[in-house]
Amino acid sequence: MSVICKILVYTNDANFSDKMKRVFGSEEYVLRVVGLFTEVVEILHFELYDVLVIETEFMGEMNGLLKIADNVLLGIPIVVACGESKLKIVDGENSRFYFVSKFADPEEWKKVIQMAVSENYIITTKGAQT
Repeated sequence: MSVICKILVYTNDANFSDKMKRVFGSEEYVLRVVGLFTEVVEILHFELYDVLVIETEFMGEMNGLLKIADNVLLGIPIVVACGESKLKIVDGENSRFYFVSKFADPEEWKKVIQMAVSENYIITTKGAQT
């Protein structure tokens, strides 16, 4: 049995969209790319996704989107493609944000998605007494 990770991507950048499709185009992932944030909210109202990736070229728009995402999407881990050179993790009111360079290599992207999923969904026996 294999685990499939469902990723929803919000972007208007065709190059970024193509990159995400290349990185997460294997059978281990289900990827959906949309260009309107209203679509993101509507989709997540009816369907379950493991991770939301947000990319926008307008940093002024980003702050508003992250506030909306944190308050409306209630708990889904959000990976923010931005200009950060190193991974930065920030806890919001309801969601955890993972800021990563939009130009990161495919392995870094997979690592960040895996981290977001494992920190938010996977229950382990780490530290349990046997």
